[in-house]
Amino acid sequence: MSEAFFGKIVVVITRFLKIRIKSQNVFIHECNQIDEFRGIRMNVILIILDALRYDHVTKDITPNLIKITEKGAFFTQAFACNSATKLSMPCILSSDKSYDPEKNIAAVIGRHGYHTALIHSNPIVRPYSLGFEETLDIKSSKLRPRRGIWKKMRRKLPSTVVSGMKAVRAALVDEEKFLPYARADETIDFALNWMEDNGDYFLWIHLMDPHIPYYPKETKLDVTRREMIELHDKIIETARGNYQPTDEEIEMAKTLYREDIQEMDVDLGRFHESFDDEDLLIITSDHGEEFYEYGQMSHPGNKIVPELIHVPLIFYGGGVKRNLVIEDYTSHLNIVPTILEALNIPEKLGIGKSLWKSLTE
Repeated sequence: MSEAFFGKIVVVITRFLKIRIKSQNVFIHECNQIDEFRGIRMNVILIILDALRYDHVTKDITPNLIKITEKGAFFTQAFACNSATKLSMPCILSSDKSYDPEKNIAAVIGRHGYHTALIHSNPIVRPYSLGFEETLDIKSSKLRPRRGIWKKMRRKLPSTVVSGMKAVRAALVDEEKFLPYARADETIDFALNWMEDNGDYFLWIHLMDPHIPYYPKETKLDVTRREMIELHDKIIETARGNYQPTDEEIEMAKTLYREDIQEMDVDLGRFHESFDDEDLLIITSDHGEEFYEYGQMSHPGNKIVPELIHVPLIFYGGGVKRNLVIEDYTSHLNIVPTILEALNIPEKLGIGKSLWKSLTE
């Protein structure tokens, strides 16, 4: 082979390699553009702690939740849009006062390739599962017919008759099956198993422990399960304006509520230990709880008082700064825009504003 011919071959190969390298660079650049459009591929977990008051997030009551705040960002002046689940969830999921199955966080990020799921045991949140790809009701669906019949009877019968029926029920009900919702230990176990089997997801976990009935597994009070059930019935009647609780009953309710939260906090600690902080975790409550401060119990809707709308709001992982305490006023309206910016999804949803820069810069 002559040197001239060999030189021509070298030139051809060199040109070919340059073209290949250029093509590969173009391909890589295009892939990067696609990745940038798709956003940052991290999982997002939203945990709603139903009926948890802000003033119960303390080192004494929720030490594990406080540990999460110390590793992330804690908004001390966050407020729900309303005082009942049905009225507050649209703000959390849609950044708006109404819920649209096509215009909510699950529907939007689902169109960007995320698997969206809800794990819960509360029939009230079912309407807000529209837009989610997967809904896993781990308990309440089994109780829906019985609860529906009871509600109809309660509306139509005189209060004296209802009270008598409740007394009979308290004497006959299976004490272990009285609680209408799954406890945090069951829900967290279910969620952790689900998370192991899935990726690229937005997961909403709804925990019910602070919600009525106040029914902890263990209590320091000298009360029986039957007395807890009777107290629950009195709370319901108080919420309906048919009963005035004694100071002793109010204090009993507060203690049982606090013990429910303490038990839930243990399971939040287990969740925290298993959580990958490359993902984004958001924790809040849909509303607070009233203990007769304004003449009612539980959480009547459209009652805008601090005990009912001042809520914890925590962001952790996913690039969020550690031990960040933010005292600026904010609301649930800002959760959805924050998630969208965190995932670099260039869509506008709702009326809130993103908090992402304040969490990461």
